[in-house]
Amino acid sequence: MGFPKSIYAKASAEMSRRRQYSREMFEKQKEEIYHVLPQIKDIDLRLSQLGMGAVKAVSAPATDIKQIIENLKQESLKLQSERETILKETGLFDTYFSSPYTCNICNDSGYVNNKRCQCFEKLLKEYAFKFLSSGEKDNFSFDNFSIEYYGNVPIDGGSVNPQEHMSKVKKYCIDYAAKFSLNSSSLLFIGGTGLGKTHISMAIAKCVIDKGYGVVYASSPNLMSKLEAEKFSVDKYSENENTDSYLSLVQNCDLLIIDDLGTEFQTQFITSAIYTIINTRLVEYKPTIINTNLFPEDIKNKYSERLVSRLFGSYNPINFIGKDIRIKQRTGR
Repeated sequence: MGFPKSIYAKASAEMSRRRQYSREMFEKQKEEIYHVLPQIKDIDLRLSQLGMGAVKAVSAPATDIKQIIENLKQESLKLQSERETILKETGLFDTYFSSPYTCNICNDSGYVNNKRCQCFEKLLKEYAFKFLSSGEKDNFSFDNFSIEYYGNVPIDGGSVNPQEHMSKVKKYCIDYAAKFSLNSSSLLFIGGTGLGKTHISMAIAKCVIDKGYGVVYASSPNLMSKLEAEKFSVDKYSENENTDSYLSLVQNCDLLIIDDLGTEFQTQFITSAIYTIINTRLVEYKPTIINTNLFPEDIKNKYSERLVSRLFGSYNPINFIGKDIRIKQRTGR
């Protein structure tokens, strides 16, 4: 999964900050112990000198380098044993050897065997999510998605109980998030304004991110604005030449969630970009969730019949029904 330069630079800066903080904490930790136990500082100094002595022994002409190295080794082991005994007797052993690093796998370097560490990968995914969304996924969860606001009275003389229907929708989405994998199906959330499509989508995003997957969540207007700006910037990208573009990010992330499809400003580029993203992810079997207020005929008129075919032929459609719950939350009615 490639990341645009701006996201990579921001994540790299955070890794650098962590390394600097770790070094400062490590030095502070040692100085506090040295203040209480000056003999530990003396031992550490002598161990450092032995290390330098070993380097000099290897580079200097000598008839018995192996014996010199062995003597230095034995002296080093003796000093380490003495340090360990003192630290254990004073109860500071764990403090002295405790790790100040955020990640003990890479020691905050961000890399292990020349490959990005999982901590760096996680950071990149978090920044990618925050860049295109509000980043406030923690405000939305399945726990605070209340069914009670939907009411028990069918809408417009229909026969479907909104509360019962939305309870099934919630359970389905909880199960989808819990079992999410790269083979998960794509979902199409359809319904009017204020029916919880964004809330449920964010709740899914939070669960999927917590499982370690890379999620890109964006409103359609924001996403299209970013892609259009990138496309027509001075430093233009080519899909074939630059895999670290925002277009590549949305096409290749583990889960793409597009909110408010249909509210973006219409241009030929944007209409084409939406179709390309949706079609590419379908062809490559990458799960996508799309929220929209539009119904099939609206999508056909606004975009194309091809897009209707892709969405309603390959996505699992889920209807959100009821009256605007945000109004009910404000007014209590």
